[in-house]
Amino acid sequence: MLLVDGDRRVLETMAVTVQEVLTEQNIALGDNDKVEPPPFAEVGLGTTITVTRVTFKTETTTRPLPFTRQLVRDETYPQNQIRVVQLGANGAVAITYTITLENGKETARRESGRMVVAQPKDEILAIGTQGSLRAVPLSLGTIVYIANGNAWVMRHSSGDKRALTTTGDLDGRVFSLSLDGRYLVFTRAADETSSALNSLWIVDTLVLGETPRALPVKDALAAQIAPDARSLVYSTGEKTTGAPGWKARNDLWQLPLTPGESNIAGRAAQIWLPSMPAPYSWWGANFAFAPDGRALAYAFANEIGVIELAGRAIPVPNVPAPRRVLKKFAPFRTPADWVWVPQVAWSPDSRFIVTTIHAPLGNPAVASADPTFEVWALARDATVTASLAKQTGMWAKPLWSLPDARGESRIAFGVALAPSNSERSRYALVIMDRDGGNKQQIFPLSQSPDEGLTTMQIAWSPDARQLIAVRENDLWLYDLASKNWAQLTANGASAKPQWGK
Repeated sequence: MLLVDGDRRVLETMAVTVQEVLTEQNIALGDNDKVEPPPFAEVGLGTTITVTRVTFKTETTTRPLPFTRQLVRDETYPQNQIRVVQLGANGAVAITYTITLENGKETARRESGRMVVAQPKDEILAIGTQGSLRAVPLSLGTIVYIANGNAWVMRHSSGDKRALTTTGDLDGRVFSLSLDGRYLVFTRAADETSSALNSLWIVDTLVLGETPRALPVKDALAAQIAPDARSLVYSTGEKTTGAPGWKARNDLWQLPLTPGESNIAGRAAQIWLPSMPAPYSWWGANFAFAPDGRALAYAFANEIGVIELAGRAIPVPNVPAPRRVLKKFAPFRTPADWVWVPQVAWSPDSRFIVTTIHAPLGNPAVASADPTFEVWALARDATVTASLAKQTGMWAKPLWSLPDARGESRIAFGVALAPSNSERSRYALVIMDRDGGNKQQIFPLSQSPDEGLTTMQIAWSPDARQLIAVRENDLWLYDLASKNWAQLTANGASAKPQWGK
């Protein structure tokens, strides 16, 4: 007997095997069809041959992707008041199934693919913390910082703070305050569908209710506003699909700004052609304006130097600004998709650069995983290079203060509490004289590796009497005279403090 395609056939045959019977009956088998008994089996009296037609099809269905709820602390609202900042919305995911059919009936179904077609939009609830902290007086100047994706400003005291933006999309890549504390330049993350990384914006911190203005710059990896706020420098990258999500172009541009209410930007001029003679160049470089506005410090993964801008006609077509190399060192070899590039900061007289150096200096041309890092001071004219602090860790990020009432300046920096693993270590906060002497640890009081700062983000007051550090994601103020700490924010999401005059 032969059972095939819904028919039942009773056969008389001289065939020996199942395959011969199928051939005799003109039964063609598909690649996935099943035969019982198998084609090579012998047939005998009473043998029943069953042919099962096996086909496959795909089916795609869309299912909701639930949103999640975020609770954030926000000092805009009174203490314990709850506000809906953003309504939640489900996303959607397209799930593809491969279905097995036997003789036209479904017998199996398996998931063969899934693609998110719409990202969910989280519900964001803000819990007010306004008034939960005692107001702390500030010596002088303007403090700006990022909290929950927005720029904030405070003056006079910690009780006098307000949001400068409300979009909640600052990516933190650029956050630069002019020396006088008036103008803030920042980047906003681009939409996921955009080919750009971000966009550059500027806001006047003095004008109540000022609307930020877009600048004609996209894809900014680094940028800093000049001390006189008449220009800014920036470097760009391009968006990529692989980690870390960008590739540096290693260019450098100067964009003129018109001070005043309009802040109309002029046309950017190229300072530095797209090239970087350094390892790991896909990550990019760091830059810092000298306080006199006449030079830029730069940092590669293996080099610190200076670019002199004074006396240079800008633009100079196709002529990059010359670099003066101040220090070369071995790049730090990381086992992941990130690159260590030191931060650079200036002395208030624009004569020295203070930075972190990867300290195994024997062979600066070879990458090394050696965990030795030191804080160095480098003279702008390359006449002096000096190590100021040893075994600091990679995230020391030294910062030079302006002169105090006696005309003296200090350097604040971090020291890893676990220097052999400084990438993940907490850090002590230390201040020292400009020559590296009189080191004082101001936080924490102990040397426990479980205490200390999880991120080195600090800012000096313009009179060098106070400084800010980010502690457990809030801003804290240290007063050098009283040696006391006071909490300034209560949102659990503060970062990138800057303090202008």
